[in-house]
Amino acid sequence: MARSTSNANEPHYDVLWPLSRKAVERKDAANRVPDLNGKVVAELWDVIFRGEEIYPLVREYIKKRFPGVKFVNYNEFGNFHGAREHEVSATIPDKLRAYKADAAIVGIGA
Repeated sequence: MARSTSNANEPHYDVLWPLSRKAVERKDAANRVPDLNGKVVAELWDVIFRGEEIYPLVREYIKKRFPGVKFVNYNEFGNFHGAREHEVSATIPDKLRAYKADAAIVGIGA
């Protein structure tokens, strides 16, 4: 293995590691709900990408597999992206409890 030697005439550069310490503690994801029959699924959408087209398709697909599932439409939760995102996001936990949601579909993206 070749060793590099330092030359006093070469420039010296300070280097920073591009990654930082983790700002958020990593947590394991919640377990999947194995059977959605009799369960309530909340729809959360950030009103950015075609949710009004995609959510009905997702509902139809899930209902074919689990006919006893119930959905809480994304309109009930509001747009959690944009100027009011902090205000709207703060209401989501209470709404999930009020609707007795067992699971959630969060966002629809490209």
